[in-house]
Amino acid sequence: MVEQKGIIGIVGGMGPSAGIDLSSKIISQTVAGSDQKHLPQLLFSFPSSISDRTRFILGQETVNPALAIARVLQKLEMCGATVAGMACNSAHAPVIFNEVVRQIENHNLTIRLLHMIKEVGLFIRDRYPHVKSVGVLGTTGTFVSGLYEQLEEFGLDVRNVSEREQASLHSSIYSQTYGIKSFPDNIPARAIDLLCDACRSLKEKGADLLVFGCTEFPLAYRQPMFEGIPVIDSNMVLARALIREVAPDKLRPWK
Repeated sequence: MVEQKGIIGIVGGMGPSAGIDLSSKIISQTVAGSDQKHLPQLLFSFPSSISDRTRFILGQETVNPALAIARVLQKLEMCGATVAGMACNSAHAPVIFNEVVRQIENHNLTIRLLHMIKEVGLFIRDRYPHVKSVGVLGTTGTFVSGLYEQLEEFGLDVRNVSEREQASLHSSIYSQTYGIKSFPDNIPARAIDLLCDACRSLKEKGADLLVFGCTEFPLAYRQPMFEGIPVIDSNMVLARALIREVAPDKLRPWK
């Protein structure tokens, strides 16, 4: 019998489809031959309670999303969660993540919060040791905060799109007429084209690997490769890390 070390908690609602996607990937990456052998999860998705992360990073929103995120973590712990992940890259920007950690400490919570970007760095180091240059695609909040510069700690050279390309990439997420957030189940071709244009630009800049540093991008582009180079889904990496923390023997082998 495989020992299980705890219950997985998911801070969802950032956006709602990304939280469900993370939950689904936990299931798909778990070795289980029956319903009963899957891992327990708690998905807390109250989108209206968490302010937009990019707007806060850009100074367009005064309330730090960290406060609501910490309240979600409190509720998850009350329900039994022992380890948690946030289905949002931008929520890991230091101005947000560090405050979440401070709130956890202030409220004496014992729940462990994984850091998505550090998990991506570990994943690339372990699975793609030959890769030296990484192209990152994310929201403007992730772009401005330099969030993925942390990958340099793993010996990786980080490549970003231009500011003009970033504006187009951001619109592929947020546009109310063609953005992924507005049409998660039927993503318009324009959003996919803008994402692919950005991927192609980063490849031309010398990226050996692409990181989808926005949890909405895997909803639009589900292939593991883009024109011959690997694509890393940050939500998939986080899902595997959460499984590793509670039941490492049930983590499905990576292909």
